Amino acid sequence: MIFYSLMTDKQKGVIFAPLKASLYLLSLIYSMAIFFRRIFYKLHIFKTHNAPLKVISVGNIALGGTGKTPFTITLAKILESSLKRNVCVLIRGYGWDEQEMLKRNLSDVPVVVGQDRARSSYKAIKLYGSDTAILDDGFQHWELARDLNIVLIDSRNPFGNGRLFPRGILREPKRALARADIIVFTKASEKSCDINKIKQEISSIKNGLIFLEAVHTPMHFYEGRAKHIFDLSYISGKKVILLSSIGDPLYFEDTARGLGANIIEHIKFQDHHDYRKSDIDHVIRRCNERNFDFVLTTEKDIVKLNRLGLNLCPYTVLTLAVEMKIIAGKEILIDRLRSLYIS
Repeated sequence: MIFYSLMTDKQKGVIFAPLKASLYLLSLIYSMAIFFRRIFYKLHIFKTHNAPLKVISVGNIALGGTGKTPFTITLAKILESSLKRNVCVLIRGYGWDEQEMLKRNLSDVPVVVGQDRARSSYKAIKLYGSDTAILDDGFQHWELARDLNIVLIDSRNPFGNGRLFPRGILREPKRALARADIIVFTKASEKSCDINKIKQEISSIKNGLIFLEAVHTPMHFYEGRAKHIFDLSYISGKKVILLSSIGDPLYFEDTARGLGANIIEHIKFQDHHDYRKSDIDHVIRRCNERNFDFVLTTEKDIVKLNRLGLNLCPYTVLTLAVEMKIIAGKEILIDRLRSLYIS
């Protein structure tokens, strides 16, 4: 967690200056790597493949929890229900939690796993008759040509400190948004967000972008493998311990508190952390020291815990189910998607 706090300038003081200077030097090397990789694609030293189906990329330019997986689920449902397309999702497969979440929420949509996503697209066409592929985390993936670039931006923290990884949270410079077609501001219900100001900044990079606004909407809680469902009022006034390993733990905290939870402690691990038995032993020890009603975790975390066969017995664990809802621009998005299929 200290590494991320250095990237976001939450750690201040002279004592951290040498570490930040080192991260800045590394970010210069990272910047050169990005530059030459892009040049190699432009010079066709690295090849971009054109697959015989529509490819829609969902990605971001900043590290952290922008909500790519929930938005991918929402987008796939729109393509299926509103446009009647045979859609598939192409993922690299390094994040088992995302893969399982996609399969759980998109039971009728093929999720094709593989680092070579050009090959995965042909596999989806052959096996499932797919005519549309959603390229999960695809904004920096240039191996497969796409018809639409959708970029998600956390409206609470769009660009961090404005620096490239690892000195900041940016995966690319902000000018890379010139490749985008649609910008989705997630967590857009926050009163502290000045979305119009962010829009102006992005519009100075590229005119004519479509802007959408979306929110993570809590749906219900469940225990076990969704066998017992509880409505959102269930945690009001309850003493809970939060457990998470996500990109934006503070947002999870704010959501739980907004539902009336009395948060006793939040046990946080790094984003994409793979739990070990020692981690669970640590969590149980913390629970033993507290007076509380139950542990509350995220869907990403419960997927990982179940996959690894880990549990917090004898303590009750509830999972918060959320859904990404587009609150501004949904019809514009549907019209833009429909235009992809007009020859």
